[in-house]
Amino acid sequence: MIITKQQEENLAEIDVSGKGGKDAEIAMAMGFQRKSEKYYDAIDPSGNKWEFKKQRRQQWIDPYKLAQLTKQEKNIGILFFMHKDGEIIEIYETNYKELIKAMGYTARDLYSIRRLYKKKCLTERPTQMKSELKYSEISKFTKIWEKNV
Repeated sequence: MIITKQQEENLAEIDVSGKGGKDAEIAMAMGFQRKSEKYYDAIDPSGNKWEFKKQRRQQWIDPYKLAQLTKQEKNIGILFFMHKDGEIIEIYETNYKELIKAMGYTARDLYSIRRLYKKKCLTERPTQMKSELKYSEISKFTKIWEKNV
C-alpha cells in the first residue's frame, strides 16, 4: 500500500491518543469504508479488509483471536499507526499470517490455545490473554509511511 498525499493530510488532522476508538476517523481519512468486524475495521475501495492498530510503542495482541482465524482471514491486512502524543508518525503494514509468524506462534501453538479456551474454567467466565508485540517487532514489518520532520 502507498499512502497518498491526501491520506497523509487527512491523517495529520486526527489525534489518535487515548483508549480505543478512532477507527471511523482513520477509515474516513484513508478513504475506506468503516466496518466494525471481529478481524477488521475497514474495507478499502478495492475491497481489501484492514485491521487498524494504534500505538505509541508496543501493541497487545489476543492470541486466542489469532488462533481462531481461518486460512483466508489470515490474509487480512493490518496497519500499525504509530503515534507520538496522538500524532501519527509512522505506518507499518502486514497481515495476520505474517503477524502470527513474527510472534513465533506455530500451528500447534494456535491449536493448543484453541483447546485451552474450551476448558470449563475459561468458558464460564470472560477470560482474555494478551501477548506483547514490541515496537522492535512492529518496525520489522513494511514501513509504508513516515512523517517528515
